Amino acid sequence: MDYQFIEYETHGPVALIAYNRPDKRNAWNVPIIRETIAAFKRANADEAIRAIVLTGNGPAYCAGADIKAPPEPPDENGRRPHPATLTMGQDDHNWLQLLATAKPNVIAVNGPAIGIGVTHILASDIRIAAESATFSFPFLRLGAMPECGCTGLLPRLVGYGRALDLCLKSAKIDAREAERIGLVTGIYPDADLRREAIALATQIAAYPPLQVKITRRMFQENAEEDSLDAILRRENTGFVEMMRTLKKKKPL
Repeated sequence: MDYQFIEYETHGPVALIAYNRPDKRNAWNVPIIRETIAAFKRANADEAIRAIVLTGNGPAYCAGADIKAPPEPPDENGRRPHPATLTMGQDDHNWLQLLATAKPNVIAVNGPAIGIGVTHILASDIRIAAESATFSFPFLRLGAMPECGCTGLLPRLVGYGRALDLCLKSAKIDAREAERIGLVTGIYPDADLRREAIALATQIAAYPPLQVKITRRMFQENAEEDSLDAILRRENTGFVEMMRTLKKKKPL
């Protein structure tokens, strides 16, 4: 498949997806979102792929929504697609669901991540950053509001107070601060970031896929669960599923 605004590569069991609009600082427009979603689906459908890395080409990871992009032509319902409708809707237009159901994914932030350039990384499994990375939450300063699940996902990562502080201040933080508060879990020299992201994804890809899948699902379902009984029931169900599957695979 040919892409105009992203690049898609395979590195053994890892699919690498890279935003490729460096002249626009990889700002999100409708075509780049559609291509990114299609690339994730391609990786998910490929049995040889067991993990996914998302990063950007050029000095910026993602400068947010491309507010200068020309309007898209109306769809069959007479509505003009835009980044919000393609990421905050239902079914194929739900970015959070896409990442939750995708294969294990690592986002490598290689430079500034601004607005939706930050919020869309929050649903990923693991986030790492280059030393040059910065993270900006300019929504209120620009007369907008956080989106792409930010108000639910950011508090899970950095805590309620810190999340609200970042958004109410329209704050910008560097990679070290992002690591300190838990927004990212690793920082690497810019020249090493992509290699480190692929190595991390390759490590995850080497683990048994069923156990990885169930582990991710249990974390997703239990992260905000208050009932200890419910947590244990889900874990018990996961173990039963694992053992039954392994038993079926055991040679006679």
